[in-house]
Amino acid sequence: MIKLIASDLDGTLIPEGTQEMEDGFMDVLGELLERGYEFCAASGRQYANMRRVFEEYQDRIGFVCENGALVMEHGTIQYAQKLPRELVSEVSADILSLPCTDILLSGVKACYIHPRTDWFENQIINVLKNETCVFQELDEVDDTIVKIAMYIYDFPKNIENIRTFFGKKYGTLADFLCAGNDWFDMIMKGSGKGSALRAYIEKKGIRPDEVMAFGDNQNDISMLELTPHSYAMAHSTPEVRSHAGHVCTSVTQTLRAFLDTELS
Repeated sequence: MIKLIASDLDGTLIPEGTQEMEDGFMDVLGELLERGYEFCAASGRQYANMRRVFEEYQDRIGFVCENGALVMEHGTIQYAQKLPRELVSEVSADILSLPCTDILLSGVKACYIHPRTDWFENQIINVLKNETCVFQELDEVDDTIVKIAMYIYDFPKNIENIRTFFGKKYGTLADFLCAGNDWFDMIMKGSGKGSALRAYIEKKGIRPDEVMAFGDNQNDISMLELTPHSYAMAHSTPEVRSHAGHVCTSVTQTLRAFLDTELS
C-alpha cells in the first residue's frame, strides 16, 4: 500500500524552462493529503524556495532539498549532510577559475553567489527567488554549506570536460550530477535524494515499497531506485528511464489515476 509520494520539481512537476507547477497538481495534492497520504517534494532547490512553491501546503509536507543534502519538515531539520569547509574552499576556487561557469553555494540559511553576469544574478534572485547573498570572498560566507552547484554556460559544449575534471580530482569524495537545464551539482559521496528520502521514511516507519517516486534527471536516479513504484518522465534520457519501474508523461495524471483506482 502506498503511504508517501515523493516528486522532483524541475522537469517533473515544473516543466523545464518555466516556474509554473503542472496544471492541476495542487488540487491533486490537496486530495492526497486529505485522504491521508504523505507528500515529499525532492529537488535540488533550496528550502526557502521550495516552501514558496508549496506555500498553501508548506506545513503539511516534507522537503528533500539541495539534492538530498538537507531534509526539512515543519521548519525543522530532519537530516543534513554538510560539506567540509576545506573541500568547499578548494572546489569553489576551481569553479571560479573556469570562465564558463557561475557558482552557487547552498547553505542552511541562504544560497551564496559570485555572479559573472547580470543575467545569472537576476535568475537566482528574481526568477528563482532564492534567499540569496552575493559574496566577493569565500570568507564572507558564514553558513553551513550542504551543496555546491555550478551553472555551465554553453552546457553541451562544456559539460564533458568539466565532468571529467571534477570527477578525476574529487570523485573519491563527492558525486557530481546533472540537475536541471545547464546545472551541475556536487554532493558528498553516498548522499543524494535516495539516501535522504530513505532516512526520512525510516523515521516515519514507512518502507521503500510503500513509496511512489517521480523524477526526470540524473540527480533523481537514487530516488527512483529506492522503490519499485518509481516513474521516470517520458522525456528523460534512456539512462534515467532504466532506473525506474515505470514511465509517465504527467505526475498529475498519474496520481489522478492512482486516486481514482484507490476509490474504486
